[in-house]
Amino acid sequence: MNVDPFVAFDGVASVLVTEDGAPVPEAAGVVRVMEPLRFPTETVKASAILPDIEKYKGPPLEFGRMEATASDPSVQQQYGMIAGKPDAGQLNALATLNLRGERSVTCRGDFDRHPTEGPLPPGAPPVCEAFRRLPDALERAAELDATYGRNPDLEKLPMYGVVFSFKDPFDTKDMRTTAGGDAAYDIDFPARDHVLVEQLRNKGAIIFAKAVCTEYNGRAGDPGGRHKPEKVLPSVLGYQRSSWAGNPANPYDTTRAASLGSSSGSGVSVSANLVMVSLGEETRASTRGPANHNAVALILPHKAVLSFNGGAIGADIYCDRAGILARTIGDAAKVLETQPTAIQLRYLQTLTEIGVEKNTTIVFPLPIDIINSWVQALGGSKK
Repeated sequence: MNVDPFVAFDGVASVLVTEDGAPVPEAAGVVRVMEPLRFPTETVKASAILPDIEKYKGPPLEFGRMEATASDPSVQQQYGMIAGKPDAGQLNALATLNLRGERSVTCRGDFDRHPTEGPLPPGAPPVCEAFRRLPDALERAAELDATYGRNPDLEKLPMYGVVFSFKDPFDTKDMRTTAGGDAAYDIDFPARDHVLVEQLRNKGAIIFAKAVCTEYNGRAGDPGGRHKPEKVLPSVLGYQRSSWAGNPANPYDTTRAASLGSSSGSGVSVSANLVMVSLGEETRASTRGPANHNAVALILPHKAVLSFNGGAIGADIYCDRAGILARTIGDAAKVLETQPTAIQLRYLQTLTEIGVEKNTTIVFPLPIDIINSWVQALGGSKK
């Protein structure tokens, strides 16, 4: 795998909007491809975007500022008003890359030292001992290449070597998973993969990155309650913000929004050829928006065919579904073909939970072909 495109294009694409337009001090962000992000020092004066700002009489505006993150105080991020940087040459599509030493804040740097390089340094969280035994994306690609080379069994590994990103809420056991949120997590990665991640991993896919998304899958809103905002945040880039990862840019015009849909980083990462496929999530328009804004193909099936449930932050069992973003519909269809339906997976899980023996004959009041597929998967006989 070649990581050069990520060095070239996955940096910061936005600038702060400040009251006076004065420069800000240099600030370092999260490490990506072994180097910390560098934020622009130039800012845009608010009056350049809001020409009649002197007439504004409402609540105070939340002007742009640099601020330390809660996850790692040594990492800064842009907060408040921002604007897209013209011809930025950067897209900020992917929040976390599956590269050893930077794929987790909990187990960052030497706390993710390869097991062959000796014991972990003092102070490493105990969970890092298990985490560091998981290969990163480059190591996994090398393993597959050494085992199968140019002649993989594509019946067994139909996704062999296909590089994926996932919207951050999808659980990935070998990468930070916080749904874009910034908090002082004790452990920022889950114990196991989302079921779709696991299926794709088992079929030869390279689980490479977590895409920037709207924090916790949702846009700014009023949840009710007694607390009210003290400031107003006008936006010229939609509200696809992550307090940890920032804001993605449209690959066709970096001053424009990558989408109002929350899976924006997924759409951008595919459009810019940073990955071949990305899985997003949708409640209302979270994958359709990014597909439209970034000119990529989307298959968004019913949640019973491709579910967001099965290991994801904020999964709504009634509304949320997973979408496949790819450069072509044909590519997206090939990914869909590899996935057992959510119905089948759920019933197999139920059978296991109720202790059904593998040689048991089972009958449900459902179509016989579906029943047979479940029972065969358990190794039982048809009815």
